[in-house]
Amino acid sequence: MKAMWLGAAVVALGLTAAGAAGLDPVLNDPIVSWRDDPSVKDCKNADTTFAMNVCAGRDAKKTYMEMVTLYNQLYAKYDAPNRKLLQASQRAWHAFADAECAYENNLTTGGTIHSTMLTNCTGALAAERVKQLKAQANCAEGDLSCNHP
Repeated sequence: MKAMWLGAAVVALGLTAAGAAGLDPVLNDPIVSWRDDPSVKDCKNADTTFAMNVCAGRDAKKTYMEMVTLYNQLYAKYDAPNRKLLQASQRAWHAFADAECAYENNLTTGGTIHSTMLTNCTGALAAERVKQLKAQANCAEGDLSCNHP
């Protein structure tokens, strides 16, 4: 019993320490670990808050994972100074997205639709970020309007 309690305490302390260390938002965003619910079959006709949440999560995770893939591709191509700049840009994007979605959806706070609205907002902003990262990935050498890898 003591060993189990000690093990749980070590895990809890480890998680607390990891949180305090400031995990990289690119690698540890909650949407990455979001789990789908296969009981929701028809997102075009989602008529419950639960179904709307699940469908919004599906869309947001798909877009978010595309963003992560593009980010990782750019990161792999860059040298160390450009990697730091890309990482700082992505962290700033995360802070912006969190703040923007909180601002845009403030009136729904406390309501059952709030999480769906936040997820939709995050997905829409991620789609815009995908466009930005694609533009960087497809930048022609010599084009000074972007950072060619």
